Amino acid sequence: MRGPLRRAAALSLVVACSLAAWGGSAQAASEAFLLDAPDLRVLTPADLVARPPRFPFPVGERLEYAVSWFGVPAGRVTIEVARFVEAEGARYAHVVATVRTNRAFSAVYEVDDRSEAWIDLDRFVTVRTRAVENHGPKHFDESVRYDAATHYLHAQLDKLHKRQRRDLVFDFGPFAYDTSDLVYLLRALPLEEGYAIGVPTYANHKVFEFRIEVGAPKRVSTKPFGALSALAVRPSTRLDGKLYAGGEGVVWVSGPARVPVRLDGWIRTVESSFLVQGLSGANFPVRS
Repeated sequence: MRGPLRRAAALSLVVACSLAAWGGSAQAASEAFLLDAPDLRVLTPADLVARPPRFPFPVGERLEYAVSWFGVPAGRVTIEVARFVEAEGARYAHVVATVRTNRAFSAVYEVDDRSEAWIDLDRFVTVRTRAVENHGPKHFDESVRYDAATHYLHAQLDKLHKRQRRDLVFDFGPFAYDTSDLVYLLRALPLEEGYAIGVPTYANHKVFEFRIEVGAPKRVSTKPFGALSALAVRPSTRLDGKLYAGGEGVVWVSGPARVPVRLDGWIRTVESSFLVQGLSGANFPVRS
């Protein structure tokens, strides 16, 4: 899948981060959702008490990153757990991510992306995604459905500026994560010094092994919140057992919710254009 976070990084953006932990989903709900279903029902707190989800993150958790380009403020990236829903007999966390350039930067190059995913609350895997992306004169609309029973995904990409459509059916093997649930999966893992794991992840028409290795904790500086104790997480990507994309970057994660608060160095991921440099940021006071 394409996804706004990866597309923002493709602009070689430098990112600083902050967080708002909201008790509801007012901002996400202010726009029409991309993913919906005729029989959709929003889950209540009582539903969750009666049947606790495996997905451990609360409705209203919102990560917000300020984006700059060579020191020039460029816009915002957000990731939010907008709502918990039930549709077609299954329960999902409805996650919304956006990337938007500010008014001044949009005069040079406008980015306006919105990506949504339904993450199964009980299996902790993505079953549907949709991304609408606008990059200058280019406009895309991509939808992906994961079928766990057949191990196939079905993707449809519309290049609206070219009036072209591409349909893809892809065998993702016995199991694969999507980039939408990968962020939450890694935060749910019992990260500690010496911990390492690799998980199969679908991206860009391939299944990669996304791997992390956790180093020693230390205190790191963040601009809005000062020094924090954080774990060093080193990510890399492998294809067919060989290193495909890595880098010399360290992602620092802090707090019981294991939220990324800083990145030192650089990281290259499955797309060669994805290059993030000089990521630094702040503590995320995520709700427990």
